[in-house]
Order: sequence, then C-alpha cells, then structure tokens
Amino acid sequence: MYDTLVWIDENEDIQPALAESWEIASDGLSIVFRLRQDVKFHDGTPFNAEAVKFNYDRMLDPAFNSRNLAILQPIIASVDVVDAYTVRFNLKRVDVNFLAEASWSSKMVSPEAVRLHGAEFAANPVGTGPFRFGSFEPDSHLELVRNDDYWGGRPYLDAVRVRFMPEASARIIELEAGTVDIVYAIPAKDVARLEAAAIPIEKRNVPGFQMLALNLARAPTSELAVRKAIALAINRQVIIDQVLAGRAELSRAGVSRVSPFYHDDVPMIQHDPAAAERLLDQAGWVRGADGIRRRGGVALKAEIATSEHEERVLISQIVQEQLGRIGFQANVVTLEWGAYLAAMRAGNYDVSFWSLGGFAHRSSDGSANMQSDTHWNVSQILHQPELAEISRRIDEIIITAGKTVDDRTRFDMLREFQVLSQDHQLKVWLWHMEGLNAIRPVVRDFRLYNYSLIWLDRAWLDR
Repeated sequence: MYDTLVWIDENEDIQPALAESWEIASDGLSIVFRLRQDVKFHDGTPFNAEAVKFNYDRMLDPAFNSRNLAILQPIIASVDVVDAYTVRFNLKRVDVNFLAEASWSSKMVSPEAVRLHGAEFAANPVGTGPFRFGSFEPDSHLELVRNDDYWGGRPYLDAVRVRFMPEASARIIELEAGTVDIVYAIPAKDVARLEAAAIPIEKRNVPGFQMLALNLARAPTSELAVRKAIALAINRQVIIDQVLAGRAELSRAGVSRVSPFYHDDVPMIQHDPAAAERLLDQAGWVRGADGIRRRGGVALKAEIATSEHEERVLISQIVQEQLGRIGFQANVVTLEWGAYLAAMRAGNYDVSFWSLGGFAHRSSDGSANMQSDTHWNVSQILHQPELAEISRRIDEIIITAGKTVDDRTRFDMLREFQVLSQDHQLKVWLWHMEGLNAIRPVVRDFRLYNYSLIWLDRAWLDR
C-alpha cells in the first residue's frame, strides 16, 4: 500500500522511488530530495513536498508514538519544504546510514486521509503504492486491490489477499495444498520438505543478528564472571542444528561475514561448560546437593524472558537447560508480545533471546542496541555504574562511526567496539539468520525488497 522515498536493491545500492534524486550537503548535515511529480495518493490527493514534511513531522511527534521515533528523533532536526516537489532534511548529526534507514522509515501516507479519519486512519489506510486498501477482517485476512493509477505502472494482479495464520504448521499445509502462494519466514526444519515438493525457497543472508541480551543492571548478570559463564555454557551450534536445521552463521561479534565490518581476529565465544564452572567456582558460587549454586545463601537464578513465538520459546527452553547444567536455577517466563517488549524496556529479566534485523549488511555493524540512550538498549547499560566508562567509550565509537564516511576508518573503529563487547560480555552473540521465504512457482517477476519483503508491483501468476 505504501511507497518509500528510496529503496535498497539486492546489491545494497540505494535506488530512487518517490524521490527521483537526492543531494547530500558537503558537511553531511542536510539532504535535499527531488520528488516525482506524477504521484497521487489512493484518495486522489497529490503526493508532494508538503506531504513528505507532514509524514515526518507526524513520526517525529512524541505524542504520535511512531515505531520510527527512536531511530529518527536523534537524527532529524527538521524537514523543510523548498518548493512543491523539493524537500530538505536538516540533520542533527551526520549519519552514513540515513538513506538506508529511509528505505523503510519513509512510507508515505495521505495527509488528507489522516486529517479526515484521525484516530481511525489505521482502519482506513491510504498510501501511494501499487495496491490500495480493500477490506480487513480481524484474525482472518486483509484484502488489497489493484491501484489502476499507480505511478510505476498498472499492476498485473487484480488483488492480493494477506491471510493471518499464527501457526507455522498451518501455513505450511496450506502452501503445500496450493491455497496460498507466498509464506514468509519458513521454519528451517521445513525447507527440505517443501523443496522436495517443488516449492522454491528464496534464501538470503539477513542483515542483523540474534543474541542473548544480558541485564547488566541487576544481579546476577551484573557480575562479569556470571556473564562470562553464561556465554561459555551456551552451545550455539546445538541450538542452530536443533531449531534452525543448521541454517545460520555462528556470530563472532555481532557482525556477519558478509558485512564490510567483519573482523576475523576478534575473539569468538567457544562452548566450554567446564571453563564456565571454574569461573563460577572462583566467584564463590558453590553447588548445593540439589545441583543449584549458591553464594551467601542466595541461589544463582536466571529469569529467561521470552515472547509466545514458538521458535523463541524453544530457544529459551534450550538455554534454560544448558544453564541448568552449570548450576543455574533458570526459569522461562513467557509473555504476550507487548508485555514482553515492556519487560525488556523496563529491565524485568536476566536473560532473553533477542533478534534484531537491519536494512543492509553495510549498516549491520553490531552496534545496534548498545548506545546508552537508544530506545532498545536492552542491556540496561545506562543503569550499571561500574560500566559507565565502557558505556561512554561505546557511545563515542558508535556516534563517531555513524558520521564517518570512509569505510576503512569505520572498519578500524568498530573493531574496538566488538572487542569491548566481548571483553565485558555485554551480550552473548549467537548467530546470523538466513531469511527463508516460500514462493510457489506460479508467482513470477516478484522482487525481494530489503532481503525479506516480497514486492508484487510487476508480479503475475502463471496459471
């Protein structure tokens, strides 16, 4: 339903979309976008510079509570209309990833529709995309219908129906039966079965990382020896093999091998439960007759928070079992998604499996979630006085790297961040996912957007 100002192709090059071109100021503190002049929203109102300003002002308004606010607010100072089809972004700081971020944060909605529907806009969405809103049935489906006036050319498909099917097994059954054509995020264990049924799987290295978030601000994970022991106790390869059918890359320091910021000389966490036990012994955590370690009469407990997602629950249960082997009293607490996110923000956990995607491998340097004031600093490092100096240095590296255009300089800077993260065990890096999307052979001429979203503006069905 929505277009963005730019998009990222499979080579990680920025391509024009609603913006035909752009120019970055010599000091990097402003970007001027020149917009297409042949675009209309689905309600017939024009897309122009005023619409771009409206959208960004809306996302930057804390009262609106946009999911993009945490990313955009530290970067954008203001957005100015230069003329009807030219808009200037004034930045608070240089950000080498700003255009990549715009590939997903700049989805344009109709200002007129927002004014008309107010709080009910979500039930009456209006964008500029190749398909417009048709109907919505809660817990059943969303119907999108062709936008005959699409600026990129009239789509071939008459409509797209998005069905909501929470159970992965149900999605796979319907895919095999031919009642659905596309399924996102196929469980790795089902890939061989689907390929044997001649259903192709699009496989991509997904920017981002998976990790165990460790709460640095409360015991016992505020203690370095405990954090180190957790890292040594986790058999990452076993989890990859059991849950992901081997389809993931072990993470060295939060950066995939395909990233330009990968360092092969940064220490890799090794599975060594005997070393983990020695660390806990030396720290005074002594096993009792029940196998649980205690110090000063206090049990070594780990509350493992997870959402209700089937795969996350399974990973959390394996982590629980592996920590139990070295003497933790580990418990899994399963929460509804909204409650889980609130718990992570509030620091109501000790350990949690955390997954973060990205827009491009060039912007996936492992530093996300680590700046002390970022919205999703799930390590709670801001509330750990003993790590104040480490936190300050990490902030300095991340901010400076974000303004450094030269890749070689950024490469060297980010190595220091990766080493600091490992030395102080600020998190337990796990793996980098492989994106698995099933697309039946009848769907032709689709394109993958940002490694995971399937764009159907020129797609057709070979039936």
